[in-house]
Amino acid sequence: MMGTVMNPLFDPQVESMLCTILFFISFLFTLFILFLIFLTIRIDELVLWPWRVVWIPLWIIDIITFYHLVRFIISSQKEQGKDEKMQEEDEAGKKKRFEKQAKVVQRGVWIINFALLLLFQIFIVLKLDQVLSSWTACQVFIPYFVFEGIQLIHITMNSIIGYVAIVSVQEQKQIPYYLFQQYWLSILRLCALTLIALRIDEIIHCSWAIVFIPFYLVGLKYGLELIYRYYRYSRLPQPEIAHQGKITVMFGMILFVIICVLVYALVGLVARRLDGYVFVRMSHVFVPLFIIFSFLLCCSGCCLPCLLKASVMPDLEEVDGDQVIIDSNRRITAS
Repeated sequence: MMGTVMNPLFDPQVESMLCTILFFISFLFTLFILFLIFLTIRIDELVLWPWRVVWIPLWIIDIITFYHLVRFIISSQKEQGKDEKMQEEDEAGKKKRFEKQAKVVQRGVWIINFALLLLFQIFIVLKLDQVLSSWTACQVFIPYFVFEGIQLIHITMNSIIGYVAIVSVQEQKQIPYYLFQQYWLSILRLCALTLIALRIDEIIHCSWAIVFIPFYLVGLKYGLELIYRYYRYSRLPQPEIAHQGKITVMFGMILFVIICVLVYALVGLVARRLDGYVFVRMSHVFVPLFIIFSFLLCCSGCCLPCLLKASVMPDLEEVDGDQVIIDSNRRITAS
């Protein structure tokens, strides 16, 4: 928007809303970094706080998430009530009413998912504080397993709808790929948490590097997908589209390599720490996470607000001496 006709007409309310969102995101990243700091000093026993104190940043995030979730549900229900009063009893009205009922069910599922993840955190804290010392890791992980079960049910329902749509257009060859895309991430998450729970309970005795195999498969999947997309673009008959596609994929590969270096360095350090072969301080283990969240905090708290501020200001070099900058209170706003 810099140097365009629209930047002096930019809606101040939109600018204010974007700044609020960026501030909120920066606050969340700050809480995550604070949680990592608390976790580091507690695991290394630099402090002996109860784990419920260490979890305070996450409790704050949970409260904020719950507040916005409830606020969104209440506002959606008010809008739905207004629409029902104006709705006529015809075929289109029945279809809309069915869609709204499905949305109500979806909001209920969101509340259940949030409650399950919150209960999972509470069980972890109580287990670490020895309040639930007799519980096994598999028992502590029950809320998460229920959460994944709900996700699989939701994915299955969407997969059935997608399967019917694919069959209707006679594209049966796409069915295996479609089902793989629907299920692969949920299955790997469930396998990873199951292996972690079994390893904590010492039901299996393999190295933690083997337990983390599902995490390696996630990176392998995305890496192979980038290679496949580059291959597909290289075989396109249109040179311009092929060149643009390959540049996009190359940029994705560079970003993928950077993320993999940070994430799998973290996974490797955690595995070495848990195996106990070499003592690694948690301040070293969490270095990749500190780098990631610090970079995200810098982007949301500094870079993006500065770019936003620059984008809504007119180019001073193009402003003539007779022109004046329009006050924000007098700018044209969207009706």
